[in-house]
Amino acid sequence: MSDYILTYTKTKFYPLEPIADDIKIEDIAHSLALMTRANGHFKHFYSVAQHAINCYKEAKVRGYSERVQLGCLLHDASESYISDLTRPVKGQLHGYLIIEEKLQNLIYEKYGLGDLTEEEKNQVKYFDDALLYFEFMVLMGVPIFDTLPEKHMEHDFSQRDFSNVENEFIYIFNRLTKGKKGFSSVGIDGCRGGWIAVNITASGFEVEMYKSVEEICSKYADSDSILVDMPIGLPEGLEDMRPDSKARTYLSGRTSCIFNTPCRQAVYIEDYFEASQTNKYYMGKGLSKQSFAICNQIREIDEFLDKVPEFKGRLRESHPEVCFAVLVSKDHFYLPLYNSKHTEDGFWDRVEVLEEFYEKTREFVRYISEHSVLRNHQIDCMDALCLAVSGFLGLRNGYTSIPEVPSKDARGLAMEIVYGNKELSYNSKS
Repeated sequence: MSDYILTYTKTKFYPLEPIADDIKIEDIAHSLALMTRANGHFKHFYSVAQHAINCYKEAKVRGYSERVQLGCLLHDASESYISDLTRPVKGQLHGYLIIEEKLQNLIYEKYGLGDLTEEEKNQVKYFDDALLYFEFMVLMGVPIFDTLPEKHMEHDFSQRDFSNVENEFIYIFNRLTKGKKGFSSVGIDGCRGGWIAVNITASGFEVEMYKSVEEICSKYADSDSILVDMPIGLPEGLEDMRPDSKARTYLSGRTSCIFNTPCRQAVYIEDYFEASQTNKYYMGKGLSKQSFAICNQIREIDEFLDKVPEFKGRLRESHPEVCFAVLVSKDHFYLPLYNSKHTEDGFWDRVEVLEEFYEKTREFVRYISEHSVLRNHQIDCMDALCLAVSGFLGLRNGYTSIPEVPSKDARGLAMEIVYGNKELSYNSKS
């Protein structure tokens, strides 16, 4: 192995004589997600891949071209094959710089950036340096440049699970290199131990269990629709109007499927009795055990949207049973599914409804049945798929909000439940 390295995909890669066919995005993403920035001197692990993702996001939020965005994502890709050196050392190693430039240019060429202009390269370098500055400020408390760079969004400099960063890197790469063809619609359902997320696209589906909503939103930051079965927009008093009561009108005979949403004050209390008494004080009624059971997940989303406000209005509340009632409706007469989803009949009722709108539904059911982790959460998987399908219909036909004009809570979050329309409606909101 004196003249080649063995990559993550078991590819023999020759860094001194690289071949374009040997360059694989899976190797780049995996390696950079495990490679530390600042030679390991930050206060916690922060990877090169996370840096590249942040550079991409800053370019995107400022409206730079997708070529520049992709350049930002891939600007350190050569490091996955030849590692990195600290700037003072790198500048003294002329041979290394030649190897690095040759490899980086080949990577750019393979992924359609071989003709980057000097202006575009300078734009990529600007974002590289800007994120370097803020990384050192946050992770070291040291300003490394005299001039403060611009920053148009808050970036995530936390210590993230490397596999989630790796997946996000590949996901962004795929969106940028394949363009905006098709769609990406994500449905999220809370489950015991975390969250189930389903992403459906023109080419297929992904379904996985995650520890946090933040992981999901980070991975699918560019998705066209993200719907979650969990309250967003929390009341703090009787004057705050949640959509729960109106949503129950869609579920005649099954209104118990929609729990009363706890007030924000109660959501942040760990003890059930105290939370129930707090809810009674602010909202006039106590909390059911079912409502209290989801308080931790309600709080998680509430904290996430407060921390990452760019997802306000992008991560939207929905409800699978409302969506199913809409999918089986006739002439706007809503028909809930009366068989419980926890029964075999109820499960297959939902499969039959979804396959009318999503042709890969049966394939999806087979997939989750073959994976033990997902098989243990098959009801949650189907609810998440329902939201993904509803989101897809919303992209095509528009969304309906319950109520039509939602009010906002004290943090500016819309108190609404949304679903995608079965058919095109010219009065729908996008």
